[in-house]
Amino acid sequence: MADKRYDAIVYDYFEKTSGNIVLLTEDVLFFKTLRSTIMKTIGSRRDCLYHVQNTGPAAKAIKALMERKMPVIVFVERIVQGKPSTDFILALKNMYPDIRVIVLVGETRRENIAYFYEIGVNNVISKPASMNNIIEKMAFTIKPQGKLSELMHTGKMLLDQGNHKDAVAICERILKIKPGSPAALMLKGDVYLDLNKRDKALEAYMEAHEGSRLYLEPIKKLADFYRGHDQEKYLGYLKKLDKLSPLNTERKCEIGTVHVERDEMERAEKYFDQAIETATKEAMSLVAGVANRVSMAVAESSPRMAEKYLTKVLDTKADNLTADDIGTFNRLGIALRSQGKWKEAIENYKRALLVAPTDEGLYYNMGLAYHDGGQRGKAIEAMEKAIELNPDFYKGKEGVCLNIGNIFVELRRYDDAKPYFVEAAAVNPKGKAVKKLEALNKMLGE
Repeated sequence: MADKRYDAIVYDYFEKTSGNIVLLTEDVLFFKTLRSTIMKTIGSRRDCLYHVQNTGPAAKAIKALMERKMPVIVFVERIVQGKPSTDFILALKNMYPDIRVIVLVGETRRENIAYFYEIGVNNVISKPASMNNIIEKMAFTIKPQGKLSELMHTGKMLLDQGNHKDAVAICERILKIKPGSPAALMLKGDVYLDLNKRDKALEAYMEAHEGSRLYLEPIKKLADFYRGHDQEKYLGYLKKLDKLSPLNTERKCEIGTVHVERDEMERAEKYFDQAIETATKEAMSLVAGVANRVSMAVAESSPRMAEKYLTKVLDTKADNLTADDIGTFNRLGIALRSQGKWKEAIENYKRALLVAPTDEGLYYNMGLAYHDGGQRGKAIEAMEKAIELNPDFYKGKEGVCLNIGNIFVELRRYDDAKPYFVEAAAVNPKGKAVKKLEALNKMLGE
């Protein structure tokens, strides 16, 4: 069950503050889930969800709402129309610094999450997402710290207005409520830096960093503090940032540039190489994303085209294949088998096993390919390897049970076949397995 406090926060956002959502996605399922969350679970009756599929219409919708001074949360896919949404998010945060952004991702890694937050993203939702998960993420995006958040906003406004005395007073007030608050300490440092009191600014930034060593923002403040003043310390903090958020290619280039200025060419080359490698991986993920999308569109109507584009995905990633690519290997295997290319399917699965040697699904699918080629012995060997890796993988899966059971029957291994038909019949008491189990029992004299 969802926390009623979160429901209330989100409800108030829509009904009391006339909040809105601009959703930038091509994922129809997520759109329906989000709409149902707003209309049914939260109970909003307002027309507050704007669904667009490209950055242009998204920017127009956001601009119109912001001009009317209406609160906006932007939900945006990591990849939009085959391109990363990074530039769109950066432009959005530059134009509207306080706008709230939630990024939608499939599977992602810690370093990706760190990079999202670094460019100003407020939250990240991994799909598929439940309604409760969406509500919780929205609640934290709307009210991240309650009263403290309001005080921070006031403090920043006072600094922008040049009211340094009251801005420091706000910082002290926050620190009484939440001792050691990195946000308050950083704001305090910004005030002193604006007053050119560098010693006090450094003291505040250092305290913020010491209190939260894995938090990027204090380290960024320290790096900026030393830029142009102390090259050694500037470089040190840049490298700390790179370790915590290693996908920032611009920072890698900056580190390389500093090493060039220090005539440390080998070290510079190391970071320039990393920058190129990171950018190349990003480009490859784009190519793979587009090809995957195309292959899914033609999977049923043209296995030949699906094969072509799925092969393109795997060839593009080449030496950078990981366990995350198993789904692509499996789809390619299905496309090959659909064309009668069982030998090619087997080679495909063998290649996949080099990346994920303990994936039982690959062995199972390889077994199906061997069976397509009439090699029942090898087929059952592959199936048994899958079961060895995960003794429960077939449970609850009628089709998988029937396939394994049928191959055992073809090999006249009736006793081995029976447990799979029993499981299939339990999953679907009206399915094919019931008659197969009756026939098998007769063969066994039971």
